[in-house]
Amino acid sequence: MAPVLEVDGLTKVFGALRAVDNLSFSVSEGEILGIAGPNGSGKSTLFNLITRIPYGASSGRVLFQGRPIHRVSDVAIVRMGIVRTFQRETVFSSLSCVDNILVTVEQTLGLRGREAERLADKASDIVGFPRNFHNHRAGTMPVFYQKQLMLTAAVAQCPHILLLDEPAASLVGPEIDWVQDTIQRLNSDGLTILLIEHVLQLLLGVSTRLIVMEQGGLIAQGNPQDVVENPRVIEAYLGTAA
Repeated sequence: MAPVLEVDGLTKVFGALRAVDNLSFSVSEGEILGIAGPNGSGKSTLFNLITRIPYGASSGRVLFQGRPIHRVSDVAIVRMGIVRTFQRETVFSSLSCVDNILVTVEQTLGLRGREAERLADKASDIVGFPRNFHNHRAGTMPVFYQKQLMLTAAVAQCPHILLLDEPAASLVGPEIDWVQDTIQRLNSDGLTILLIEHVLQLLLGVSTRLIVMEQGGLIAQGNPQDVVENPRVIEAYLGTAA
C-alpha cells in the first residue's frame, strides 16, 4: 500500500542554520507516527513545513496521497485533510470556547452558521470537550481544557491526518492519561496521527513507529522500544558519557 504522506529531502534554512536538513520519511494510513528529539532538533519546524503554517520549505517535497502539496496554500492543505495543533495554548482568549471552534472552521473550511455549529458539536462529542463549557470565555479556562479546546477545533476541521505538537505539555498525571486515551480513540476511528511529544511514557504508549530527529536530520526510526534503546538516540538526549 502506498504511503498516505511522504516527506522527501525536506530542508529549511534560516541564514546559516539548517533547521530541517534533507529529511525523508513516509507515513502509512492509520499509523501513529511518534516524533522525538532534543529541544531544537527541528520537530516543530517539520510540522510547519508540512502544513505551510507559517512557512514552507527551502527545498524538498511533501506528498499527500501521492500528490505534491509543498507549493499549495496552507488553507488548501487543511481542506485536503491535514490539520495541526501547536505547542502553546493557542486560543482566542476573549472569545467563547464555541466561537474559537466556529472561527477556526470558518477560516479554514469556509463554513458558517448551522453547518459550522454542527461540526463544533460533533467535534466536542468526539474529543470529549464538555458542551456546557461552550459559552465560557476561552482565556479563563484551565490549561487542560484549553488543550481540549485546541484539539476539538482541530477535529472540527475534519482531518484525515492530524499533527499533534506536544499535546501533553504542561499537563500532569490523569490529564496525560486522558491525552493518551483520546489519541488512541481518534486513531481507532481512522485518523492517521503524527505526534511530537516529550512525555516518553505517552509517546511509547501510543506510537506504532517512532522517528528521532537531531539537528534537523533523522538519526533513528523503527519500533519505538528499539529506537529508544539505540545508542545514538541515547547520546543525542543524554550525551556521550551516558
